[in-house]
Amino acid sequence: MQNPPRVGFAGLGLMGGRMARHFITKGFPLAVWNRTPERGQPLVALGAKMAKTPRELAEVSDVVVTCVADPNAVGRIVFPDDGVRAAARPGFRYVETSTISPGLARRIAEVMRSKGADMLEAPVTGSKIGAEKGTLLVMAGGSKEVEQELMPVLSAFAAKVIHCGDIGQASTVKLIGNTIISFMLEGFCEGLVLGRKSGVSLETILEVVMASGFASPYYSFKGAAIAKRDFETHFSVDLLVKDQNLMLEEAHANKVPMPGLASIREVFQSARAQGWGEEDIAAVVKALEKSAGLEQEPRA
Repeated sequence: MQNPPRVGFAGLGLMGGRMARHFITKGFPLAVWNRTPERGQPLVALGAKMAKTPRELAEVSDVVVTCVADPNAVGRIVFPDDGVRAAARPGFRYVETSTISPGLARRIAEVMRSKGADMLEAPVTGSKIGAEKGTLLVMAGGSKEVEQELMPVLSAFAAKVIHCGDIGQASTVKLIGNTIISFMLEGFCEGLVLGRKSGVSLETILEVVMASGFASPYYSFKGAAIAKRDFETHFSVDLLVKDQNLMLEEAHANKVPMPGLASIREVFQSARAQGWGEEDIAAVVKALEKSAGLEQEPRA
């Protein structure tokens, strides 16, 4: 593998497009692929090469990093005849930053290793702001040796890497994190809606929360957005529901009851049903407001 390695990046959406840009600014040879090639044009203008297929992307790269919306999209990139699998070879590395099921991660690793290649599981958190700034948190799963080998690649878009265990365990940790986010946001929004009906301002609630033992910068971040009625997408309702479903499937497979998450998912489903699926997850407050008989406040 040359130094710096040739990087291929698949998936140039809300997160991926921002992550991929760092490879150019930090001196990595970069090739890109996206289902809709137009999304890659800004990176091509900066010097990236555009691959026609994931297989071609892998053929011209030492490392392929993938960041797409769901397990089906990952499968389409990896497994077909024009996919990454077909070009995997000894020394090749595949880095999966998408949020997928632990089982799919293990399946991809098995396929890569059968070709003499290897995989690092690397789901990320930090939203589009962290992707823009290159300060994401990576949860790594797989060989520690492969992780260390790929640290320059990971450091291009991440400020911290935490080793979570074997392949599959990083995806589990990522799903646990998004489960916690689900509970935090649901509890916070329910409180805000009751406060509004009781005549207590969002600002007062947030001030008390942030002065308490349960303070979190997450409440300040989402509270400010809700106060301004700014639901520009950082992490969409649709994608959180996808992750909630993955977590509930994993819980079912491991015989772990998750009654709280199952109930919370239905609230986010309600937000999707009312047309807010592509908005930020903070938009779940609108579903709760509607259930409470409150009119939607205008954007500040």
